[in-house]
Amino acid sequence: MRIAITFLLSLVFSSLLQASPIPFSPIVRSYSVSDYNVGIQNWAIAQDERGVMYFGNNSGLLEFDGSAWRLYELPTKGIVRAIYISEDGKIYVGSYEEFGYFVHTPYSTLEYHSLKDEVKDFTFHNDEIWNIVCVQGEIVFQSFGSLFFYNGNSVEGIRVKSLPLNLFQVGNTFYSQRINGGLCVFSGRKMEELIPRKVFGNSDVLAGLPYDDAVLMLTRNQGGFLLYRDGRVEKWKTECDDIFRKHTINRAVITKDSCYVVGTISDGIYALDKKGKLIWKVNTDNKLQNNTVLRLYCDDDNNIWTALDEGIAYIHNNSLIYYYEPPFRKIGMVYDVLVRENEAYIASNQGLYWLKDGKTELVPGLEEQAWFVDEWGKQIFCGHNKGTFLISGLKSKLVSDVKGGMCMEKIESKEESFLLEGTYALLNLYTEDTSGAYGFIRSLRGFSHMVRHIEVDHQGNIWAKHLRNGLYRFRIDPDMKQVKDVRKYEGLGEVKGGSFTLFKINGRVVFSNGEYFYTYEDMTDSIVPYETMNEQLMELKGIKTVSRANGDYYWFVGDRIVYLVKCAINTFNIELRIPYSLFDGLTVEERGSVAYDVRNGCSYLCLNNAIARIETDSSSLYKSRVRRSLWISGMRVIDEFSGKRKTLVVQPGAKVEPEFNTVNFTLCYPVYSNYTYKVRYRLEGYSDQWMPGGRYLQKKYSRLSYGSYVFQAEIYDTDRVLASVELPFEILRPWYLSYWAVGSYILAGLCLLALLQYLVYRFVKKKKDRVIERQRVAHQAELERQEKKIVELEKEQLEADLRFKSKELSSVVMTNIAHQEFLNSLKEEIQRQKLSGQYGRKNLDKLLTLVNSNIVSDKENWTMFQANFDRIHENFFRNLKLQYTDLTSGDLRFCALLRLNMPTKEISKLLNISTRGVDAARYRLRKKFNLLPEESLTDFLINFK
Repeated sequence: MRIAITFLLSLVFSSLLQASPIPFSPIVRSYSVSDYNVGIQNWAIAQDERGVMYFGNNSGLLEFDGSAWRLYELPTKGIVRAIYISEDGKIYVGSYEEFGYFVHTPYSTLEYHSLKDEVKDFTFHNDEIWNIVCVQGEIVFQSFGSLFFYNGNSVEGIRVKSLPLNLFQVGNTFYSQRINGGLCVFSGRKMEELIPRKVFGNSDVLAGLPYDDAVLMLTRNQGGFLLYRDGRVEKWKTECDDIFRKHTINRAVITKDSCYVVGTISDGIYALDKKGKLIWKVNTDNKLQNNTVLRLYCDDDNNIWTALDEGIAYIHNNSLIYYYEPPFRKIGMVYDVLVRENEAYIASNQGLYWLKDGKTELVPGLEEQAWFVDEWGKQIFCGHNKGTFLISGLKSKLVSDVKGGMCMEKIESKEESFLLEGTYALLNLYTEDTSGAYGFIRSLRGFSHMVRHIEVDHQGNIWAKHLRNGLYRFRIDPDMKQVKDVRKYEGLGEVKGGSFTLFKINGRVVFSNGEYFYTYEDMTDSIVPYETMNEQLMELKGIKTVSRANGDYYWFVGDRIVYLVKCAINTFNIELRIPYSLFDGLTVEERGSVAYDVRNGCSYLCLNNAIARIETDSSSLYKSRVRRSLWISGMRVIDEFSGKRKTLVVQPGAKVEPEFNTVNFTLCYPVYSNYTYKVRYRLEGYSDQWMPGGRYLQKKYSRLSYGSYVFQAEIYDTDRVLASVELPFEILRPWYLSYWAVGSYILAGLCLLALLQYLVYRFVKKKKDRVIERQRVAHQAELERQEKKIVELEKEQLEADLRFKSKELSSVVMTNIAHQEFLNSLKEEIQRQKLSGQYGRKNLDKLLTLVNSNIVSDKENWTMFQANFDRIHENFFRNLKLQYTDLTSGDLRFCALLRLNMPTKEISKLLNISTRGVDAARYRLRKKFNLLPEESLTDFLINFK
């Protein structure tokens, strides 16, 4: 039953492919030497149970997990010609005089074990392994001259007389084509001829594929297929027999939906259904990088891997998206597509193309910009830079010479229906005649703007999108001659001017300014935000065009991604995302659009120089029961200080040394046909937030602190989690944070605390002592200052006393001088009276005696003066005499009078000399003291000590 359903689906799918006059083919993803950086040729392909792909390459075994390539060389550095993966996960490989198997290591790498040296009693001679199969529990390695059998313990080599060209399996039977011989059945280590070579026209059988209850044999030279059933061989005819005879079949494989994929030596790959009809072909004309196919493999998802003479190709056979790019010419940016039963039209910026019977031709006269091509009734209209044309094959007829027909929309009202066309400047009106044909009537007055798109709301308002600037709303007069009630909307929200998007969803007119969606609210006659759509379609930014698909589905076309959105009433869900990167990064910008084909129920994505056909019904696709897992394929830790790196075994609870605290995780998710999935990461113990990672399957965390962590990763698409993985691990405490170290730190801390307390005590004590010392010093200084002040006061007092006593001494001297002068005058007067005889001599003598007794001699006066002066002036005379020995007593007396700062007049009286004598004495002293002319003698004597 399942086989029948699969066969029916394949027929439906192939019929859809063949029904289109455009030769669509699967999308091809090519991997060149620049991608995997090893040998250019690839010879074998296999896929393990995890989904990882393996390729036999000129340089060794090549592993690919969808994101990373790894090469594993053989000890001989030889070419890997054959690969077989057993149920226990061993990867058997064969090369020139070398064969063995790889096993997985705990470090997510492969380790090779050679079996060649285990072969006993066998001499190798040009034995290159080309095929590996498992027959009755034994692994069989086939070369052109020998067979090697490995039972898990030992290896046995057998030299075969009937040289085997190949060894392949169909069902439970193994076949081998002998070199220059017939087709044999291989069983029990023996080969028995099944079909003689002459039955195949002296050709080699390259492969056998199941065909219902028969075996489909592919022959090399006959260029075709033979069916072997119940001992009979019959020809199986295909549409490509002539091609296969010309280009030589080399490999073949059957897909899981029973399609036959054939690889040729010089013309790429062909896919056939069970009736022999061509479904698709892929060669260098449509993205295959080389036409020589060395191996084909159908993976678990029913997609085709191709080992080429140059590189590797992955063919999206099991896909809703097929692709067409004309092989020999560039058709420019495609704006519209119309597909009919046996012909198709493509409107591009280079003109209108007509496709039929595998040919692509430019319609004569329409070589310039073509904006749209659409079918109304039985008429095909093309909006062109030169005007609007009716099209029939390669013929065109001008129906309107108004330049630049950019869009055409059917307007239906209660009274009538008509076609309204937007052009570079005018609105054109087309009406339907009695035969159902539309004809151009007139250009409407009252409106002259470039209209790129037209929609009609439920109230009959017509909305027009200007090519570059804003939106318009208007109505048409009942006489269908002019436009009325024109209103322009120059802005949407905060966006003013520019090109907005106009479309219609479930009868509601909707607008977009590239950031938010808006709709027309007739109750308030205003454009308002479309809250429901904005909330549910937040991801959709920069939408350029929106077009309807089947049912409630709509295409939202952006700059980088095309979205298929299911638009129910107030419910919007993104069902499909198609990135432009899927088509080798063809640039589209704001010109992208999607045309829906009502006749075939599919959509056409308009690209630059190409078209993609998109089916929205996935019931025709093969549904794989395998759900791929996400796992961590590598865990590397790095010591950023020293630069050292380590690879750890990926296992729960992994212990990481503290210095290797930068952790790099490599993930593996071997899914090759899902081009929209994304990955996100979270590290519990570090952050609770999921971090988006795009499609990059590596995550690095730098300088993690010690502790326990759980690394988590999820593969998701839209709102679904497709796969997840987590790995708990621990970064150990560094030695300086271990428990004994912490105890030591505590003990050392207590010691430090005690030391600190002691030091603080010492510091406080010293500080206190310094304060006390400063206070003592200050007190001592104060005492000294006080004592100095007292001394100064005493000195001042002494100086004052000195001055006073000097004054007193001067006064005494002056008084004494006056007294002496008086007594001398009195004596002289008495003597005169005595001589005059007026008074008695006796009385006068008595009076003279009394006067003489009171008169002191000059010597006695000087002696008394000197003694008093020395006491007051601290041995002035002695010190002066000691320093100046040549001073006379008269000089000393004169110096004393000068020290007392006595004026010249008084000095002259006291010394009984003239003032001139005083000056002469001053001059003598200046010479004895060696004074300079500007120095004062008086000041010198006053300051002398």
